[in-house]
Amino acid sequence: MINDKHFMDLANLEAQKAFQRGDYPAGCVIVKKGEIITKASSKGITTNNVTAHAELIAISKACKKLKTRFLEDVVVYTNIEPCLMCAKAMVYARIKKVVYGTEHQEYGNKKTFDILKQNGIGKDIEVVSGLDKNKASELLDKFFKTKTQI
Repeated sequence: MINDKHFMDLANLEAQKAFQRGDYPAGCVIVKKGEIITKASSKGITTNNVTAHAELIAISKACKKLKTRFLEDVVVYTNIEPCLMCAKAMVYARIKKVVYGTEHQEYGNKKTFDILKQNGIGKDIEVVSGLDKNKASELLDKFFKTKTQI
């Protein structure tokens, strides 16, 4: 049976692709009823585009493929906790479930979705964290050891 771990493995593969390209190692997979709708990896560094996050690319591709701007019945898998920009896009797309590996280092001990919820945003999103956390953390550490700036 295909499960969350399978889809997180695919998100980690996308992150590895980004890393090998010289991009921030983030990968995202969007799934609907057990079927992969789209996969994406971060491209912000190599394209000089600060909005080219794996999640935003995947959401855009999924909306185009499904011919809708609302993605209520999908699950988003990402190896790293979505940043505030990506999390807010998930709210706008009406995504109901997000599964991620490791925390986003930028916010310290605060969680992205907790920040949104404290401001009355995204209360309906189910968030599952820590799936395959070590794999994502190791890749992030490896990335930051090789990059002086991002």
